[in-house]
Amino acid sequence: MKTLIWSITAAAVVLWSGFAWFVHGLVGVAGGLAAGNADIIPADPLVVEWASWIAMAGTGIGEWLVVAVWAIITLALLGFGFAAAVLGPRLKTALPLRS
Repeated sequence: MKTLIWSITAAAVVLWSGFAWFVHGLVGVAGGLAAGNADIIPADPLVVEWASWIAMAGTGIGEWLVVAVWAIITLALLGFGFAAAVLGPRLKTALPLRS
């Protein structure tokens, strides 16, 4: 039973990690495109420079935010897997099964 629980937990972590990796890359690409195309704004060159700088800063913050959310949810998944592996056999023996 513990092997099944840890296998499900590992699969959930792998799926979550793949999704987070995709979002991290998407934030990086979108931020790079926004910063690189800031000159499309019909404004003063100083405003264009500020827009590019803000897009790059937002990209960096967004990427770190994705990593932080990934870590928190991964720890939660591992915690649930641990709790299920530890408490699962106890609940099975504590509750009588009716046929």
